[in-house]
Amino acid sequence: MSLRQQYDERLELIRSQIIQMSTLATEMIEEAMAAVLEGNTDAAEAVIHRDDVVDALEETVIRETVLLVMQESPVASDLRILTSTLGVIGELEKVADDAVKLARRAKKLGGEFPDELRPALEDISTNCKRSLAGAIRLYTNYDSGLAQEIITLDEKIDLQYAVARKRIVEIIQEDPS
Repeated sequence: MSLRQQYDERLELIRSQIIQMSTLATEMIEEAMAAVLEGNTDAAEAVIHRDDVVDALEETVIRETVLLVMQESPVASDLRILTSTLGVIGELEKVADDAVKLARRAKKLGGEFPDELRPALEDISTNCKRSLAGAIRLYTNYDSGLAQEIITLDEKIDLQYAVARKRIVEIIQEDPS
């Protein structure tokens, strides 16, 4: 096997690990949502424990990426993909951490999530998953149009979150219990 083939295999392994992290993070969002909306504490606990898998993958990808850069001195597109990998894995880990936070809230809520906020939570979740899927597509194949779509969707998510958060504060003020 040539040195280039070995290098390409290592690069492909890193890409596949990023996709695996993305899949895990997406599943964690879905499970945390189910935990909140259904009051399912077992699902919440499963999300919390899956975070260890994402953390281990993050550590592995960082190590492999840095080693590949140090050992092979990549240039041009290879260097761009490897440096973007370091940014992407941090963001994927944050997504998983946010799913864990939501799962912990689900355990505290015990199925007492306000009905009026369910559609908002579901919309935010749907848009977050769309944004994450788009970001992974962008990671594997850059497209300026897709990049702009993700930026626009992120702004929409931020606005949805702000509106929902404001309503939650109002609900708490109306009934502190």
